Amino acid sequence: MMGLEGVEQRPGKRPQRVDQVIEGLLNRFCFATKVFPALLGMLCLAVLPGQLNADPLRVGFYENPPKIFRDAAGQPAGFWPEVTEAILSEMGYDFEYVDCEWETCLEMVGQGQLDLMPDVAFSEERAAQFQFINEALIYSWSTIVTSQKVEITSLADFEGKRIAVLANSIQERDLRRFLRKEGLKSKLIWTSSVQGAIDAILVGDADLAITNTFFAVQMANQNSLRIPELPFQVNSYHYVVPPDAPESFVQAMNLASYRQQMTFGSDFHSAKYEWISFHKAPLPSWLITVLLVAVSVLLVSAVLIFILRRVVRARTLDLATTVDALSAEMDLRKKAEKFALETQKFDAIGRLVGGVAHDFNNLLSVIMGNLELLKDQRGLDAPSLKFIDQALSATKRGAKLSYDLLSFGRRAQLVPQVLRVDLVLRGIEEMLRRTLPENISVEFSYDPLVKAVLLDQGQLENAILNLVLNARDAMPDGGKLTVSVSNLGADQSDGDDLSGDRVVVSVTDTGVGIKEDALSKVFEPFFTTKEFDKGSGMGLAMVHGFVTQSGGKIRIRSVWEQGTTVELRFPVTVEAADQAAGGDISTGFLGDEQILLVEDDDDVRSALSQRLAASGFRVTHAHNGTEALDLVKKAPEFDLVVTDLTMPGPVQGLDLVAQVRKVLDGVPIVILTGYGADVLDSVSGLPKLTVLNKPVSGPVLISKIRALLDS
Repeated sequence: MMGLEGVEQRPGKRPQRVDQVIEGLLNRFCFATKVFPALLGMLCLAVLPGQLNADPLRVGFYENPPKIFRDAAGQPAGFWPEVTEAILSEMGYDFEYVDCEWETCLEMVGQGQLDLMPDVAFSEERAAQFQFINEALIYSWSTIVTSQKVEITSLADFEGKRIAVLANSIQERDLRRFLRKEGLKSKLIWTSSVQGAIDAILVGDADLAITNTFFAVQMANQNSLRIPELPFQVNSYHYVVPPDAPESFVQAMNLASYRQQMTFGSDFHSAKYEWISFHKAPLPSWLITVLLVAVSVLLVSAVLIFILRRVVRARTLDLATTVDALSAEMDLRKKAEKFALETQKFDAIGRLVGGVAHDFNNLLSVIMGNLELLKDQRGLDAPSLKFIDQALSATKRGAKLSYDLLSFGRRAQLVPQVLRVDLVLRGIEEMLRRTLPENISVEFSYDPLVKAVLLDQGQLENAILNLVLNARDAMPDGGKLTVSVSNLGADQSDGDDLSGDRVVVSVTDTGVGIKEDALSKVFEPFFTTKEFDKGSGMGLAMVHGFVTQSGGKIRIRSVWEQGTTVELRFPVTVEAADQAAGGDISTGFLGDEQILLVEDDDDVRSALSQRLAASGFRVTHAHNGTEALDLVKKAPEFDLVVTDLTMPGPVQGLDLVAQVRKVLDGVPIVILTGYGADVLDSVSGLPKLTVLNKPVSGPVLISKIRALLDS
């Protein structure tokens, strides 16, 4: 880090220093007034401004031509010095430059050894270390520059290339993140300036460079380099000040920067035109002639318009307007901070819910497994079997509750399945009735043979519940609600753009209805016709999203003060629906194969082991992934592996799957998880592998195992 003794002082351009004004006042009044010298002295000290004895501002200076550099005479030059001098002079500050390397400059700002640092790209990491001046003076995207021999047609061509980039710059950060995300391997060549990155290509040390567009274009043209049409990343460049800088100084810098950008012909625009401009191909001669003629004709008008605009701008662009603009920006920032806090809160709730659901699913697995084993015992009387069935039904409701918790915490993978809508609604009829007051009658109507559809059952139930709740709110004085499920032939499409047969779910109420001007907006997020604090406006938006993602269509018909009908239309699937609750294990599901069971919970492992053994399978236990790997390596004779997803120790479920497949190529694997099926995305491409949510019933588990073994 360079010492402060190597600085160069640059006084601001002020018409008259404050101390000179005060000295004149003293000469006029203090000299003539001999009676009250002490009183006048105190008065003079009171009116001295705070800057009278203030040290010059320390401004960081580093070499990065043409944005900021020293010319042949050693004087500061470039875009940032010109704009900095104009802004600080307008504010009435003296300042001095402190020469330092880029990283050293940033460290000095963080330690309060520099008062101002220009040319800093915004990032969340830097925003936590410094205070950014909100008004960005440069917006620029990163540009790829290559030699004529290197061909870059996509960002994937970065693989194996030597890439020159300014050390510790925003371009380096973005490049590292991109390479890490895409899994590409490249060698980074660090330079201390934009010119250094270009030079690295010219001397053959780098294949390409990633740098600021404003300066790369001109340098590439001057050195016969090529720029592929692949913009890399957009960044904004600001001043930064120490984290403890006074708020008044930050606001003053914001205001001065804003004025420079909004004032026509300001030093900012002059510097931008001189240092930050693209050099495009020359215009045709005939077009230049036409432009010269047009400019000559409009010159007088342009001068008059320019003068009038200057006068109007000077009178209208006052401090009050600027303060209003800053206040609006502060309001937006507060809203963004509030949104970020809400996001963090829901993420924390999601993690908590996921952990609770995991433990709860393990407990349900133990209860369900032992109940099913007890039910398989012979000699049980009818009352005992009834009690067992009721307990099993309760465990299934508990599993549904756990799944709902995971969905709320956004940790459940919603998976469509073949089902019949009428059977789903029959299962929640009682729950829907309980949500309605006594003054609302409800009627359910189903076609005799409703066809199967491919839907996520949980989302379907939530959609129907949302529609029923909306209907309830539309009938505060009572009424009638009708829920019906019917088949609709392909020739009865009524212009819904769905091919083939479809199943229609209709929810009709006799409520207040929806006015015609609001009917086209009901599916928009946050739009609601309810009173303040009576609805979020997300119910119909969520239903619309579910229906659309499921390949269906949603329709709404409403007459003011007569009622509303909402129709959900889903295409029929050719697959057969299977919504039976699992019964006894058929002989076709029995077997004698060798199974490796990996489960860290003793009770869950015991219940699963007994269920597998009862079906004829030979079971070997492992308490964790490490123990399971040892068993596989010592005696690789297992026909199938059943493993938990989350276990103690370094080897988790997915790690175990990958390593077992290296030893036992193609062995069928069943993954059990209490966190929901969120692992599906990462293993969906693996053959002979299935994921089951805890608790899983014995018949379902055995049938899945049998299917894998027989495939």
